Parts: sequence; C-alpha cells; structure tokens
Amino acid sequence: MKIALSFLFLTSTFSNAGKIGRLQSVAVSGQLNCLGKPAVGVRIDLMESDNNGEETGIIDDNDFMGYTYTDSAGFFNMSGSEVEISGIEPYVNIFHKCNDGLSPCQRQLRVDIPKSATASGPAPNETFSIGTLELSSRKVIGERRSCAYRNLTQTS
Repeated sequence: MKIALSFLFLTSTFSNAGKIGRLQSVAVSGQLNCLGKPAVGVRIDLMESDNNGEETGIIDDNDFMGYTYTDSAGFFNMSGSEVEISGIEPYVNIFHKCNDGLSPCQRQLRVDIPKSATASGPAPNETFSIGTLELSSRKVIGERRSCAYRNLTQTS
C-alpha cells in the first residue's frame, strides 16, 4: 500500500517535464487602446513570476506561459498553465510602441494578475479581466523598455 501511494505521489509531482509541484492555470482578457483607438497587433506575453517582480533571478527565471496579439478591436484573451510548488504568481507583459516617438525598441508594461484568479489544474474556472487600458500614457507604473520584439509598428 505504501509503495502504491508513493508511486501516485511521485507521478503526480513529476508529471510535467520533471518539474516538482502541482499544475495551476490562469486566464486573462482585456482591451488595449492607443490614443483612444484600438491598439491592433500588440503582443501580450503571459508569464509566471519566480523572482518577486524581477524578470530574471539568481535561482530561477520567470516562466513563459504563452502569448497572443490584440485583434482589430484591441481585445485579447489568453490562458496558460504552469507547475509550481506554491501558488503561481501570473502577470502579463504588454509590448507596444504607442505614443513612443522615435524611441528605440518598445515600451513594456507589466500588469500583475491576482493569485485569486488562478485555479488548480490545466484549465482555469474564470477569466480575469484587466479592463480597458490606454497605452498612450507617458508615466506608467510598472513600465520599462524592451528590445525583445523589434518588429512592432508605431500603431501597436
């Protein structure tokens, strides 16, 4: 009996590419505008933080859970999952050139998703909405510059 329980524990713990922990998921949606118009083709990366707000860490880099682009109305909807021992700490990175002039690279805006929006298992129960964001604002908390995606256009 002990052997069977140990086997079940080990297979559920190591079932996702050798990672230790439990599978958790999140879904997020929103609308992005640029100067009052839909921000079309903006890239959004769904991430999981392992480093208390930093992009890279000493022990473990943040985990990439997927990406999408906004549609013709500026909307996006995406979900992802990750194996973690503790609760996942999801966030989205929004990469855009809205109201950016001739500055190199892109503006990168991080929006944290509350832990309460996460679920156990491969599929989230609900979708967390970040609402409608206006990207043209000049001073945004959580924003930095990124050269990760150099092909973004001035309208995205």
